[in-house]
Amino acid sequence: MKISSEREKFSQAFQLAASVAAAKDVKPVLQNVKASVTKKSVLLQATDTEIGIRLHLDGCEALEKGDAVLPTKMFKKMLQESNEAKLHIESEQEKILVSGAKGRLYSFPTQSANEFPDVEEFNETSYHEVSVKVLREIIRRTIFAIDTENHRYNLDGVLLEFIEDKVLGVATDGKRLAFQEGVAQCVGDHKAENTIFPAKALQLLERSLGGDDEVVQVSVSSHRALFRSGNVVFFTRLVEGRFPRWRSIIPETEDKTQVDILVGALNTAVRQAAIVTSDKEPGVIFSFSPGKLVLHAHGAELGDSNIEVPLAYSGDAKEVKMDPKFFMDYLRALESEKNLSVFISDDDSPVHVRTDDAYIYVVMPMS
Repeated sequence: MKISSEREKFSQAFQLAASVAAAKDVKPVLQNVKASVTKKSVLLQATDTEIGIRLHLDGCEALEKGDAVLPTKMFKKMLQESNEAKLHIESEQEKILVSGAKGRLYSFPTQSANEFPDVEEFNETSYHEVSVKVLREIIRRTIFAIDTENHRYNLDGVLLEFIEDKVLGVATDGKRLAFQEGVAQCVGDHKAENTIFPAKALQLLERSLGGDDEVVQVSVSSHRALFRSGNVVFFTRLVEGRFPRWRSIIPETEDKTQVDILVGALNTAVRQAAIVTSDKEPGVIFSFSPGKLVLHAHGAELGDSNIEVPLAYSGDAKEVKMDPKFFMDYLRALESEKNLSVFISDDDSPVHVRTDDAYIYVVMPMS
């Protein structure tokens, strides 16, 4: 195996592949990245058996066919510290040799490429197509709401469903729920319902996606999902279990008080009010009244906050106590200039938030 590549381009591709490599000793060879060279292409692969990636390199010259295992830790350090414009990488017996403009730079020990399993290729004829922008937005707007504390497997991931001409994402930890829907195109008879994707896989998938104007092809079976975007194929196993009946959790907006407010203004106010909260006293009281929203918090040892936001609101006074972290997580996923509608009934009922692009957030109040 022998290749020649611009260091910067190779580094970007290698770092992406290395982020998928196994962090633990599932199988020692899987802590590394496999390079496969043919006459026309250079392919990087990495997997921890649960997640995998195939990445075809652009701007990389294939000089000699073959397979080799690139040691992740040493290559990361080398690529980070090197100032070479171009690198020549080749395998020789049980070593990986790296050269620059003035000759040999490094010689690293390696492992047998025969022990490294290939990541599944995308050869599907039935799948959904969705824009990178839509898929990336769905991931960002839901993933923060998964259950990270109680390790309930069916809540420790994001539900992604691909149905006819749409894709939807849902995440919940039992105290809040985030829902986003987007447009997709079905090819063949592809359909995926009640399919839960691991949070780690979606975070890595988002990193591997290209520009917002590109398209992702998604094929889901009972136990795994494949994504193809540009020169990247991404594989993940699905989370076992059934997702809760989430549609019944989203309340109706009828007979509820509606308050409209800018994301940026609310985000600033919540962050300011939360300064005096703590793990022992985490709550912020949201008091809505004609013309204003007042956020009040009290910490026995930290003091008090009383933050006021002007509102174009003329309805009855309403008050509800919320965990500010839940609201800050949600607001971080939105553009500051976006307008949102908050629906409230009483201090014991869920607070329901909507935007004009089908993004729904439901939060349980604090007692």
